[in-house]
Amino acid sequence: MYRLLAATALALLAGQAQAQDGPICGGISVVGEWMGGSEAGSDIATATAPLDATGIVPIAGHLVRLFTLSQPADIRVEAQAIPAGDPYLSVYDAAGQEVAADDDSGGDFAARAEASLPAGTYCVAARSYESGVTDVAVRVGLQTHAPLTGGAASPPTMPTQEPVEPATMGATCGSPNVAQIGTDLTTAALAGGISLGGSSTDVPGRAFTLAEAVPLTITATSFGGDPLIRLLDATGTVLAENDDADGLNSRIDMNQALPAGAYCIEVDDLNDGVDDIAVTLTAFDPVADRLARIGRAEITPGPSDSVPVTELGAIKTSLIHDMTASGTATWLRVTMPQGGMLVTEAIGTQVDPIVTVFDRVGRRMGENDDGPMGLDSFLALRLLPGDYLVAVRLVDETDRGPVRVLLERFVPAQ
Repeated sequence: MYRLLAATALALLAGQAQAQDGPICGGISVVGEWMGGSEAGSDIATATAPLDATGIVPIAGHLVRLFTLSQPADIRVEAQAIPAGDPYLSVYDAAGQEVAADDDSGGDFAARAEASLPAGTYCVAARSYESGVTDVAVRVGLQTHAPLTGGAASPPTMPTQEPVEPATMGATCGSPNVAQIGTDLTTAALAGGISLGGSSTDVPGRAFTLAEAVPLTITATSFGGDPLIRLLDATGTVLAENDDADGLNSRIDMNQALPAGAYCIEVDDLNDGVDDIAVTLTAFDPVADRLARIGRAEITPGPSDSVPVTELGAIKTSLIHDMTASGTATWLRVTMPQGGMLVTEAIGTQVDPIVTVFDRVGRRMGENDDGPMGLDSFLALRLLPGDYLVAVRLVDETDRGPVRVLLERFVPAQ
């Protein structure tokens, strides 16, 4: 709760930033805010000081801020988590071409990129490796301006690789010149992740080798595409496949360690095949995976999980609980003092909520997205006496907004 209140307070203190609606920077997002509050106030080339902004990065989403350059300039872009976290950033030009990116060059997991850019309009997209929402501070300025971050003590050991050279364009898995994500990778080398971008047409195959047995997470993310990925071993056998794990983005979790050896990832785009798709390899993190599944309301939080649960107590007749919902599930605990029917409604304000009910041991009792009244959720369950967990989240994982939860208990007629 503190985290949400802090983010809200920062937003209020910052004032009402002017939003840019509709596809921006080649379609990487449909909404973003100007770094300086307006287009006129967001020209970094003429700014006497760096421009700062704060916001929230949702799970599997991004925070987008825009700025302009009225003339060519040497700029610095930074993203730092508040109070802690691991953000990374990309800078895109008006056509959607990535012109700068970084993960940990700011030091202490902060992102910091420097680039010499021509005049034009640009977008900063801040993302996060965290399993929950992340509050971030973003600073854009000239390289002569004061930095937000201290800088890394040494160059990052796991840089994101650039798209492959033209000689390997179009090479598929099994081809001798297939693009390489990395070679002789170890668990330690994959702790921070390693990526390779490119469209499915230009880079349909992305190979890697493991120097030791490693449990692995593979993600494929794209702003305009719909990636589908397959993991193949050295013989071409498909070990796993995924299409839509997080929205249109794909994810494969190999929680059982893959043996040392050669592997390849086939990348398809179910859209037009021209959009950039970033394929990222990271060492599988069981704790982060569990928290992500709790956030998606696939499983319930246990006593050892760092997930807050709001106690609403016994439902005598009805309860109303107002909350701010996001793509990450908010958990409520209620008690049915005797057997009967529990009716749960989640009413959103310009958002699309989904509600899931579990019993005290984590069995899913029911779930509803869109009830009889539009996008609001409606779920009626006949339940025994006992404690139940209610998860409320938004269908759009990048969204956030007010939701009213109504819980009503009905008893059988005598």
